[in-house]
Amino acid sequence: MANIGYIQVNRHCNNACHFCSNPSNGNNISYERWIELIDDFITRDYRWIIFTGGEPTLSPDLPKWLRYTKEKGIENRMISNGMMCSNTAFMNRLADAGLELVHFSVFSCHEKIHDFLSDTPGSWKKLMMSITNALNAGIRVQINTVINHYNQNHLDATVKFLVKHFPNIQHFVWNNLDPEMMRKTDTAWSTLPDFDAFSDPLKKAMHFLESTGRTFRAEKVPLCYIRWYEWSSTETRKIVKNEERIVHFLDFREMIHETEWDHGKDKKCKKCDLEAICGWVYEREKYYNFVNVYPQKLSLDDKQDIIDLIRKK
Repeated sequence: MANIGYIQVNRHCNNACHFCSNPSNGNNISYERWIELIDDFITRDYRWIIFTGGEPTLSPDLPKWLRYTKEKGIENRMISNGMMCSNTAFMNRLADAGLELVHFSVFSCHEKIHDFLSDTPGSWKKLMMSITNALNAGIRVQINTVINHYNQNHLDATVKFLVKHFPNIQHFVWNNLDPEMMRKTDTAWSTLPDFDAFSDPLKKAMHFLESTGRTFRAEKVPLCYIRWYEWSSTETRKIVKNEERIVHFLDFREMIHETEWDHGKDKKCKKCDLEAICGWVYEREKYYNFVNVYPQKLSLDDKQDIIDLIRKK
């Protein structure tokens, strides 16, 4: 198992992404509370701690937490928009403090689309500089991409662009858009993806990465939209491996301890041979009731092959 703990460092940001699921509210975690949560994850024998936000690089205590996790022997990671890390000296300070891996949020290979989605002019250029700085500092880089209406037709092109310009990047993650906490504006609503439209570009991206020996995961994507790549689903992997996840929030949610990965299924899902290992669609009834269902028919051997792949990878 590879249980991962998430802790929000703060809830303020230097981007203003239209679909942000953790928007700014001004809250910050104290240094003492952070240490308490880290120690709890260590006691639980969690493998990784991910610093998130808001934007964790805006916290002055970040280097202290990095050093602490390093001393305690638990791997640290950070999810970042890349605005602060575009400064080489700042990136080097995080490397010196012990940052091991950073997930940079890249929405598109097209500068205008990324800047539009982040609602921050110039954010794409800074992000490209941040990736360069992190790799030069010896920090592992992984790419997170939120699937949405404006990038759904070129998910494969974005992957190919990043691999071409940053060949050292070996892992990519796609997160399906979480509409519950995002802005309630017409622009924000326009970012909701068309599942049928993104399925083919997503599978092309997966095929390309697999052909180059790279790895990838897809979160909140139903298995009927990633046929032949079911093993990459984060929910399916957690179901098969019996994994859990704890997220500490800086809002009304406070802490979520997830051990169940079924987001609620359509009646048609009962006809699918993958139903038991599929998470389906997060917030389906409230936001994604337009999503189609495609029950899959597999033999017991084919289903077992998916499970075996998950246990191997």
